[in-house]
This record gives sequence, structure tokens and C-alpha cells, in this order.
Amino acid sequence: MKKNEDYYLSPQVSPVLHNLGIMLPYSGLHQLLFKYTDEPAFIMTSANMPGEPMLINNQEIVQKLDGIADHFLLHDREIINRCDDSVVRFRGGEMAFIRRSRGYVPEPYDLSWLNKDLNVLALGPEIDVTFSLLKEGRCYVSQHIGDTTKYDTFLYLQKAINYMMDITRTYELDLVACDLHPMFFTTKLAHELGEHFDCPVVKVQHHHAHAAALGVDHGLDEMICIAADGVGYGDDGSVWGGEILHWQGKEYQRLGSLMPQNMPSGDLTTKYPIRMLMAMIYNHYTPEKLAELMIKEYLDYFPHGEREVELVVRQLHRDFNITSTSSTGRVLDALSAALNICGERTYEGECAMKLESMAFKGRYELEIPINIKKSSGMNILDTSAFLLSALEHKFDGKDVPDIAFSAQRAVARGLAELAIISADQKGVNVIGGSGGVFYNEAISMTIKKEIEDAGYRFIQHKNSCAGDGSVSLGQAVVAALGH
Repeated sequence: MKKNEDYYLSPQVSPVLHNLGIMLPYSGLHQLLFKYTDEPAFIMTSANMPGEPMLINNQEIVQKLDGIADHFLLHDREIINRCDDSVVRFRGGEMAFIRRSRGYVPEPYDLSWLNKDLNVLALGPEIDVTFSLLKEGRCYVSQHIGDTTKYDTFLYLQKAINYMMDITRTYELDLVACDLHPMFFTTKLAHELGEHFDCPVVKVQHHHAHAAALGVDHGLDEMICIAADGVGYGDDGSVWGGEILHWQGKEYQRLGSLMPQNMPSGDLTTKYPIRMLMAMIYNHYTPEKLAELMIKEYLDYFPHGEREVELVVRQLHRDFNITSTSSTGRVLDALSAALNICGERTYEGECAMKLESMAFKGRYELEIPINIKKSSGMNILDTSAFLLSALEHKFDGKDVPDIAFSAQRAVARGLAELAIISADQKGVNVIGGSGGVFYNEAISMTIKKEIEDAGYRFIQHKNSCAGDGSVSLGQAVVAALGH
């Protein structure tokens, strides 16, 4: 929910953001807590650290969350199957799942039109994981599992799979589906399960799965999909995340993309987005001028000070330890750093979320160029132009909320324009949006307006997640269609 002018809770609740999460009182205990207190609100959460499974043993809860939670609601009822809270938000008055979990799972999707004979287990990506089990035309998507790079979560994933197969009486698998990335723990588990059940393993490109999940959510078999998120392993071995796909069930064609940008030191760039900013404007500054700009305007964003600035400049100059990415998330992070909104990610999506909240305060649209070029037969959106223009407005003394508002709109309009060009090229009248960027209400609504004004139908997720929570559903669909 959005904070209004009468908002009176502590600024430490949902700091800097223009909205906060409200928990509905689904238990009588919630009612009783407020009966015996004068407090206006409680901060409540599940008993787990970010990305890890919920703790279900009282002793573990008290020990591991000591110093984090002030109070614990404990009981002596055995928990058989962990299931996190579901999380939703509204975009333009329409409900959207951020996390589809308790209260909704494991109610199956009806995919009987797809295949009634195959048993398919799809394991999702690596972070924000769910898994899906397709059996007799019904697809059971699991509760939120979390970050499988963490050992306890990976064990939880395996237990949850066994539990789901047990309650659905699934004793054999015909296919196991997983992400294209060869190093994901879920990919390795898929191969182990493939050997155990003596069945093929089908690898599905991340954004292909996003498009498939959105397509079946609307009963479609073809569309142009804008897949915009933080990371997805591409067919070419680079990191994708700002893609225009022509989706046709088991097949897809990549028609457009954000400009590939360098990521110095890979994942370190996602934590410190100032590195992304440096990479995106590197070709427009001399190395000396770039270092001077970073030291003058952003030195606090470098944990190791001037030495780190010089190191990153040399790294970019020598093209050393560089990953290529077309990620929309990284562009939004870089804009957040450029405008001195957020220089370090301490939780998932933080920099982009704070940019969204700053843009929420903006009122005047400034000129930000949208440049689309042709490269290797694809339409490419120049994202460096967004950063350079934002910096120019900043140094001209324009209000930061207005710059954030304008730059965010430019990203959305650029993605919409890429999609419209592709839809016109292929003669397709439906354009969809999938990926975590579509949790951003302003970006979603801008893209929707641009596409509908151009005469196309625009769709978003209804009973599935825009983020990675529905990737396993898409993997199951693609695997079943292909066999």
C-alpha cells in the first residue's frame, strides 16, 4: 500500500520507499494481539532469514533469530510442510502476485489441453525458486522455496519435491525440466533426478519460460513478450534481462534487446551498482575524466575508495573479468546510483525499488533520448543514452525526483517501442510483459499505455507471478510442448 500524507509510523519502517507491505489478519491471534495493546502496528514476519526456509523448531527460532526479532509466537503444533505468506500488489487497480504461495498453492493449473499423459517435474531457476509438477494435465506449482544457493534452502527444495510427489502419488517422471544455466544447483539436481527416474532432462531458456508462463495464464499460443528482469542465462552464454521475444509455445525468437553492457566483476556489480554506471558511460569519457567524476561525486559508493575507482577503470580498459548483460534491472540500478539514491544493494531489488519511490515524487517529464539501433539483425535500445542524459540533468540542477521519473519512463517507453516494432514485423496483435521489472507500477502502466495507444492488446500475469516464481510453470509447459 502507498504511504499517504497522514502516514505516521516510524521512518525505519520500509525506509525511503513510498509504499509498505500490510499483512492481513488471517489468524484470530492477530486480532487478540491488538486487543491488548495501544500500539498502532506490529512489524511481523515469517521465522526466516532472506532466501532461507522458515524455521519450524522453537529452539532454532529463538536461537537463530535472537537480536533480530523482539518477540516470538511459539506453539507445540508440528509443522509438516513449510509455506511462506503470499504477497500481492496492485498495478493500475489490478492485483499482481509477487509471491504466489500460502492460500493459493498447490491448487493446480488446468493444462489438460497441453498433455494428459506426461509427468513433468520442472525445477525453476536458482533464486526465488518454486518447482512445478505436471501430472495428468494438472500442473501443481509449489509454495515459495527461495534461494537455492543456500544449503538449507536446497535441502528444503528436495524435501518439498518429495512431499509433492507423495501427496500427488507420482512415482515416475517422463521429463525433468530446468534452467539453461549449467552451474545452477537446480540444473545439477535436474540431472540427478533424470538419472534416478531414467528420463530426459530438458533445458529451457529463462525468458522463454517467463513468456510461456504468461502465455498459458491467458490461454495463448503466440505473442510478443517483453521479458525484463535482473538476470537470465542467454542462448549465447551472456546474461540477458531486457528481451523482446516472439513466443510460439515450444519455440521462441529473440527479436530485440537492450544494449549489451559490461559488468566489471560480475555479481559484485549487482551489489555495488556504481560499477554498472561506470561501465555504461565508460566509452563516453576518457579514463581520467571517468575516475575524476567517480571520486568527486560517488566516492562513498566505493568500499575501498580511490584505489577501487582506479582498479575498475583499469578493469574496463583491459576488458578483464567482464561479463556482458542486457539486463533491465542493471540499468535501473545504475540510474539509482547515478542519482545518488542507492549505492549498495542490501536486499533484493533495493536500488530499483528506491528509484521507483523517488520517481513517484516526480511531476515533470524531462527530455531523455530513446535511441534504437540495428545490430546483427536485432533492434537494440541504447541504454547508455539514458544514463548520460540523467547525469546531464543532474549536473544542470534539475530535481532528482523529476529525473528519476523521466528516466524510468524512458526505459519503459523504449521497451514498448522495441515490442511494437517486433509485433508489427511479425503480424502479432498481443504483447505481454513478464519478469521482475513488471512489479514496478509506473513502468508497467507506461508500457501498457504505449502499447495500447499503438493499437495492440497488452497482457500481464493474472494467476501467476511476473517474477521468477512462475519460471518453473513455464519450464513445464515448454518441456511438455516439445515432447
